[in-house]
Amino acid sequence: MTLAIAAMTVTIRRHHDTPMVAAAALSNILGSIVSIPFARGLCSATESDLVILAMFGFFQAALGLTLYVLGSRLLPSAQASLIATLETPLMPFWVWLAFQETPAQRTMVGGALVMAAVIVDIISDMHLPAKSQQN
Repeated sequence: MTLAIAAMTVTIRRHHDTPMVAAAALSNILGSIVSIPFARGLCSATESDLVILAMFGFFQAALGLTLYVLGSRLLPSAQASLIATLETPLMPFWVWLAFQETPAQRTMVGGALVMAAVIVDIISDMHLPAKSQQN
């Protein structure tokens, strides 16, 4: 998956005049179709489960990927990929907010380290001249 995200980011950046939102939507649809055989107990999902799944599909997959595709055109590929790594440490945070499930201490420490590294990189890039950021 990491390799696929990296390839997608470089492709979006390289072909920034080509609309990629439709391609991102198609990748989500294909990913859903491929995942169906692995969805055990899908028929036993309750209405509230379906609402949660729909919210996940819209906010995390559809809206998140669309905003990533649109925003990655404005950033260097390496920085866009680095910002995309924030998805992993932010997941426990969103679960804590939505479901009051407290993450383990190691999860909090690891997430803080990743977030700190990304923030330091972004701040250090802000101080570089514009010419060196485009490389």
